[in-house]
Amino acid sequence: MTDRPVNTRAHRAAVASFVVAIVGGIVAAWGYWSDETEVWLGVGLAASSGGIGLGLVAWAKYLDLDEHVAQRRAPLRTTPAEREEFHTELARSRATVGRRPLLAALLGGSLASLAVGFVGPIGSLGPRPRGERDATAWAAGRRLVTADGEPIAVDSEGFDQLATVFPEGGIGRDDSQVVLLRVIPGLLTERTVARGTVEGWVAYSKICTHAGCSVGLFGVDSRPPETIRQLVCPCHQSVFDPVDSARPVGGPATRSLPQLAIGSDDEGFLVALDDFDRPVGPVAWDEA
Repeated sequence: MTDRPVNTRAHRAAVASFVVAIVGGIVAAWGYWSDETEVWLGVGLAASSGGIGLGLVAWAKYLDLDEHVAQRRAPLRTTPAEREEFHTELARSRATVGRRPLLAALLGGSLASLAVGFVGPIGSLGPRPRGERDATAWAAGRRLVTADGEPIAVDSEGFDQLATVFPEGGIGRDDSQVVLLRVIPGLLTERTVARGTVEGWVAYSKICTHAGCSVGLFGVDSRPPETIRQLVCPCHQSVFDPVDSARPVGGPATRSLPQLAIGSDDEGFLVALDDFDRPVGPVAWDEA
């Protein structure tokens, strides 16, 4: 059995490509946690995947797999000489691959490096929405504060003014943002008061139950014959009645906004009495 001449150029190209792939995966993993993620994550993943592809092509050339042969259809039966030639070719291929375990090791390392590069992006997908919506940052006794961390006093002056508030210690949490407003106490319906209001203050989840947008508009229509107050989601114009448990009165939303039961502490500031009584956001997030 005579050995084929070794294609050293293809071998070097395969080694270099797999090394580039390994380095690319490491760069991608580092880039994910750096201040320039959008640059280094993309460069690293491109180098890793491209290096693996080029390395496999070079390895194929090293194994002399790029030979183009046209062979006529042969009889199904093989002769002893043909079987002997097949076994000889198989032994030669095993010897060729076995002489260079470095390539196999580098290929495995480059694939592992590529997987490491994807750990960060995959981890960023986060948990299922239901897990976050079932337990927000609200809890009994937690104060309602503005984005600047200022608590809200029960005796604050002014009616029909909307504010976005968060739980103290949880400023900025999307699932815990609340729209807070105060109306004349006699305007609130009995079921709204029963769910937790104090001196006309009432609080609802700011996440629209239609598609998850922010309910950030509040309007008062004082034209006769009656005054109408509305909370409006600007995305798809869902409209909620703030004096009647934020029930939907217009637009595509079919569920009322979850109400946050509120009270006051010993210092006269608004506090939550509990978390929301049901998951916030649209039902389509995970129940549908």
